[in-house]
Amino acid sequence: MEDMKYFYELYTKLPRGGPGDNASTRKAYKLMKNVPSNPNILDIGCGPGIQTLELARISKGKIIALDNYQPFLDKLMQNAKKEGLNHQIIPKNQSMLEMDFDDNTFDVIWSEGALYFMGFQNGLKKCNQLLRENGYLVVTEAVYLLPDPPQPVLQFWEQEYPDISDIDNRNKLIEKAGFNLISHFTLSKSSWIDNFYNPMEISIRELKEKYQGNQIGLSVFETSQNEIAIYKQYSDYFGYEFFIMQKT
Repeated sequence: MEDMKYFYELYTKLPRGGPGDNASTRKAYKLMKNVPSNPNILDIGCGPGIQTLELARISKGKIIALDNYQPFLDKLMQNAKKEGLNHQIIPKNQSMLEMDFDDNTFDVIWSEGALYFMGFQNGLKKCNQLLRENGYLVVTEAVYLLPDPPQPVLQFWEQEYPDISDIDNRNKLIEKAGFNLISHFTLSKSSWIDNFYNPMEISIRELKEKYQGNQIGLSVFETSQNEIAIYKQYSDYFGYEFFIMQKT
């Protein structure tokens, strides 16, 4: 699809592939107990890999960074080489829907803002299979933070991620999938605005100038601009929740 060309061009310009920050990545990691030294980690949907680099710094382990867009992986490995972390990271160009790892392989599976592509319940099931006994799954997942979201919020998520629900619902699915929920916390609004949407708005302005008259490209950029507007107006109603869980 031609529109994906412009979507990827926009996202390749961004420092992060979604809302987040290194402090939250570190906080989530520290909530796991008795993680093996030099753990075997899978980062699903790593994107340009800001969190992958942070995981390499704090874990000292080996990380398979999985994404199906090669320029993201190239960007990750360029940055990893600059920091001397490239020996810890193995890039793998593969869709998360086609993962072919053996069961009981990983000590930790990580996914910031990406597991929803599999559907939350399906993602939990697959990750449970891939984790070793007492392994950890750590994800950020879009959730409703308040009841009765306004209609514009419902319409946005109906298009973006119809499976979105509240935190209690996610907690129940986690338990049902064979995990013990260790902890969870909500990403700060600055994780969205400062680290994701502000850089995106700068890139949108540049790309709109570059693609003047290109209706497909301009439509992609306008959709992203509308996403930013929805968040800025209704950020009390939804966000990303960090879930830290252990295979039982």
